[in-house]
Amino acid sequence: MSVGLSMYDGLENETTSDNGLDNTGSTTKKLARGISRATENAAIVSYARTQLASLGVLDTPEFTFSLPDLSVYPDSFRKFLEKDLIENGCLTSLEAAGRLNWWYKSGSTRILWPLATSGDGNCLLHAASLGMWGFHDRLLTLREALYNTLAKGEYRHALFRRWKWRQTDLNAAANLSYTEAEWLSEWQSIVDMASPAIRNQTVTSYQSLEEIHVLALAHALKRPIIVIAETMLKDSEGVAFAPIPFGGVYLPLEVLPSRCHRTPLLLAYHSAHFSPLVTVDGCNDYGNACGEGVSIPLVDPDTGKLLPILFAVDPGPDWNWTDGLRDLLTCTQDTIESLLRKYLDCEYQSFTSEDIDRLSDADGSLSKTARQLIEVAKQFGSLGRSVSKKLWSNMTNKRSKSPPSSSGISTEGLLCVRIKSRRHQYVDQMLQNYLQCAHARYLQDHQVDDTGSELNYGAGKSKFYAASDRDSHASVSKLLPTNTNKDRTLYLSRSTFYNNQSPLSSTEPEIWNSSDDVKYVVKECRSEHCQFFGSPENEYYCSQCWANRRYR
Repeated sequence: MSVGLSMYDGLENETTSDNGLDNTGSTTKKLARGISRATENAAIVSYARTQLASLGVLDTPEFTFSLPDLSVYPDSFRKFLEKDLIENGCLTSLEAAGRLNWWYKSGSTRILWPLATSGDGNCLLHAASLGMWGFHDRLLTLREALYNTLAKGEYRHALFRRWKWRQTDLNAAANLSYTEAEWLSEWQSIVDMASPAIRNQTVTSYQSLEEIHVLALAHALKRPIIVIAETMLKDSEGVAFAPIPFGGVYLPLEVLPSRCHRTPLLLAYHSAHFSPLVTVDGCNDYGNACGEGVSIPLVDPDTGKLLPILFAVDPGPDWNWTDGLRDLLTCTQDTIESLLRKYLDCEYQSFTSEDIDRLSDADGSLSKTARQLIEVAKQFGSLGRSVSKKLWSNMTNKRSKSPPSSSGISTEGLLCVRIKSRRHQYVDQMLQNYLQCAHARYLQDHQVDDTGSELNYGAGKSKFYAASDRDSHASVSKLLPTNTNKDRTLYLSRSTFYNNQSPLSSTEPEIWNSSDDVKYVVKECRSEHCQFFGSPENEYYCSQCWANRRYR
């Protein structure tokens, strides 16, 4: 049996034991919004999660979730969907800081969107699960895989060395020094943090995770992870007081590149919380319809250098931690690019002067990246004078690659990674279910709008929605059912509402016939096995079948 995946799991205030432990009385505050809010998706999500957990190994991490194109909907409904699905605080903050979507073309839709993610200490694994399969890690499948990787996995010793190498630099900056016993104790604390055991028995929550856990997750999934985050933590007045160490690229360096998935997981980190970053269906870097994915720059917009590869150095099991010359194991920009190309599908993307203008800081000054792009343009003579009119890619059809030397910028433009989405085959059905449910909630939320433009009506045990102006709404109660001798069908605006009581007459309703032009005759819905009735305005589909056709 194939399973369909929804984007979010869990209705609000669901009481479950996520790790199989007896959790009587514990209540988890889960997301009360998202795709699994649609009732039709709940059973499929539960089955999909159970099937994934029963595999015992993570053999399907190649999926990459993507949002449907929300721009096709009216602005008010689009904004409703974005509020329902997106971490808007994260999006606004990271864009304002120049860390996210700084590369997208002016006037086009955003390239990456952070999805709303539960915050219970397991947000790293929730975000990874959402970014791949479309649902939260409620059964702790990823959490257990992460813990096993650190506690008893084949890469645990190498991960320890990589962590110790990086932590030694951080300790030196803080004038700290660990004894061997302290190193082992600190590492055991890191392993214990990843445990799927509940931290708080009253409110289900887990230990928050650190950078090394992101690296371990990349190895568990055999898939690179890129985290986009601000570089400094700031106080309420905007003054930076602590660095944020999460941003950068995490490569599964202990796994052969041929065994890894080349499309990375993209995560946002904001306010001590992870969210998945996803693309939108049917768009490329320029917002046009395209199935080739998007290119995300691997360049830090503040420094102009390639994004750092965190934990890039493993000194090896025979390294002398006391007398070893650390300068011999430096990670240069050339080394970083070489590693990125081994694990990711990289390409250089050209930029025009308009793009350079976009890289300007808020006060009008040019960022480091913009200045370096301009310097590259100057090296081309006439191109530097006409850069506003020509793309660098039009220079020639074939060019030899110019290494970035001290930065991620070369004569080719910016080094980028290609992101291609591959959703599970049944996600489309989940999205359709969600959109129908979201539209009903949207209309319900707007039924008391001051303009009177969105109103709802009741018929039998069902509620139906139709657009109407204020005057029409005031007079709708005076409307009488049409065709009272047959089925008491009620027509409002462009919708048809059917009272499911038995008809007074035994006469069978007339079957739909496309040649019939009678405006108000009652006819059965054109959809097979549908027991409702349609109207000429809906091409003789009932309101529900008509809505379903529109969402396809």
